[in-house]
Amino acid sequence: MYQSKNGITRKFAEAITRRVQKSVDNVKLKSIEDTTAQDIKNADILYIGAVASGLFKQKPDQGWVDFVSSLPTMEGKQTVLFTTYWLKSGSMLHKMKEYLIPKGFKIIGSMKSNNGNFDYFSIGVLKYSLYRLVNGQVQELKALVSKEEGVLETA
Repeated sequence: MYQSKNGITRKFAEAITRRVQKSVDNVKLKSIEDTTAQDIKNADILYIGAVASGLFKQKPDQGWVDFVSSLPTMEGKQTVLFTTYWLKSGSMLHKMKEYLIPKGFKIIGSMKSNNGNFDYFSIGVLKYSLYRLVNGQVQELKALVSKEEGVLETA
């Protein structure tokens, strides 16, 4: 999910979505205006983007802050933060964490872009988050199968 004002953060959210869709099915891209708490609860991993407010000492836009503040606790929800910036991202990602961690979100990475495209570091964060997602799904399947007759063996 994302918040965008001039389209750059939306462009980055779309790029993230395209890459995630290469690894998993059922990926949903939504703006914060179209996202519900249930959408977030249903997500295996949440990628959440915000618009930076302020030229210096950036912080999340008030609309994003209001949305996050209205959410119920999401204990342990694996979350990757992302933002876009004009000159520099400053403390933007740190400020986003300050709103999400008290709500129980587990931040597993963060990405930033000044043009809506991936840089080398952001690609690494995305790959790491996808590894966690796929590995978690495999563990769930193992647990499900082991409850059935027989035993699932792995190499």
